[in-house]
Amino acid sequence: MSNRLPRDLWTEILVSLPVKSLLRFRCVCKSWKSLISTPTFISMHTQHGESTGNYTHLLHCDRRYEDRWSQYQLLHIDASFSEFQELAYPPQIRDRDYQVLDCKGLILFTTSNSLESLILWNPATRMSMLTLPQACIYVPIHRSKYFVYGFGFDHTSNDYKVLRMVFGTYIFPRAQLYKLRTRAWETFRIADDFQYSIVEGNSQALVNGASHWIGYHSSFIKPEYSDELVVVLFDMCDEKLRVMKLPYSVTSYSMDTDNSRLGISSGLLCLMEHNPRRNDYWNWNVWLMKEYGIVESWSKQFTIGANGYGLFSFRNNEKILVQKPEKFVLYDLKTHRFISLGGIKAKGFVFATNTFVESLVLFNGPEEHARIV
Repeated sequence: MSNRLPRDLWTEILVSLPVKSLLRFRCVCKSWKSLISTPTFISMHTQHGESTGNYTHLLHCDRRYEDRWSQYQLLHIDASFSEFQELAYPPQIRDRDYQVLDCKGLILFTTSNSLESLILWNPATRMSMLTLPQACIYVPIHRSKYFVYGFGFDHTSNDYKVLRMVFGTYIFPRAQLYKLRTRAWETFRIADDFQYSIVEGNSQALVNGASHWIGYHSSFIKPEYSDELVVVLFDMCDEKLRVMKLPYSVTSYSMDTDNSRLGISSGLLCLMEHNPRRNDYWNWNVWLMKEYGIVESWSKQFTIGANGYGLFSFRNNEKILVQKPEKFVLYDLKTHRFISLGGIKAKGFVFATNTFVESLVLFNGPEEHARIV
């Protein structure tokens, strides 16, 4: 490293660079390699990306019913939605039934098959991976069941956590919690008076250090059209399950759980919903919870006649990524027009991240995880 500049200044310069550049710069000299590989630098780099809003987007496309030769597709999109790059999945999960969750630079591959392993992966480095040990939640084999996952970061203990819950017919919900620091599963006891379940197939919205899902009161046998829909959340810090109400004007009619989801917009909890019973099947309503935890702060922002499958990533409340048949488009909230993205294919069901930050987490292997962030 050059003696003309102090080490602190070099650190400040390198922290602002993208992961791809840092991986190359490790080859410049031994001192740079040593600096970039330290847990302290990795922590600084992640925090810099979050503080400067250096976010990108990931789209995981499940194409099993569309293209038998290419079952899954992972697209990396820059913050402006102007550049798409297809990422190669790690060989351990190719052509297997996985869904994705993301948090602070890592992706968690989850599965509905209790025999399959869960995998943590850093797509920025392309080589940092950790296979989680098998979780053990016993459920009688003849019982109908499904799994729900939460993935987040506990800033009080500087640790990543994975929550795995099982719900089903005549099954009291059970859960286990994995902590990256200990690399082990712990039994998580759900309170006896917690009478809510999470809608099957619901993916989390990670806001304020908590995973959020659309849920319903467990007394309903068929929740597809329930007036008791709520937000179920798990706080990664205090490790408690809680419930928040949805907007009254939403829960006052039967809400379609298959076509409603929670998301994130400018760091706020967001609800995207529509109801085919109101004869406006393709009109999506977008709500924001402007004060976290305050039910009265839910505010309807706009309605979009998307005429497509779903709404996904937001860009500074200016544009929304919309999946239409066979392609993605942007919807401009100011001009109310759709913008073509150059014919990017959008086959199958899509899972999207709203605020993905590239990082070097897990770069030195799982042994270094506890000191990374």
